[in-house]
Amino acid sequence: MKIRAIATLLLLTGVIGFGFISCKKSKACKVLVRVQDTLEEPIPGVMIRLWCDDTENPLCIIDDTATTLSDGTARFEFANPAILKVYADGNPEGYVELEAGEEVEKIIEYP
Repeated sequence: MKIRAIATLLLLTGVIGFGFISCKKSKACKVLVRVQDTLEEPIPGVMIRLWCDDTENPLCIIDDTATTLSDGTARFEFANPAILKVYADGNPEGYVELEAGEEVEKIIEYP
C-alpha cells in the first residue's frame, strides 16, 4: 500500500513539474517578411537582408539574409530585441523592431 502511494505521489509530482517546464515561453525575436505585388500576389526569389548599422549602434552585429519562398515569405529569428534595416534585392524598405517573444511582420510591396 505504501509503495502504491509513493508511486502515485512521484507520478503526480512529475506531471506537475513537466507542466511548469513546458509552459516556458520562448524569448526569441522572430520576423516574417512578406513580399507581394500590387495585387497582393506573392513574389518568390527576392533576397531579403536584415541588419543593424554598426555606426548607429556599435553593440549590434546582426546581418542576415534569406530568399523569399514560393509563398513570398522569408523568416528570421534572433536572440535579442533590436531595430533592423530591411533591404529587398538591395533596395531599402524601412525598418523592423524586434520584440522578445514576438513575431513581427513586414510587408513589402513590389510594383
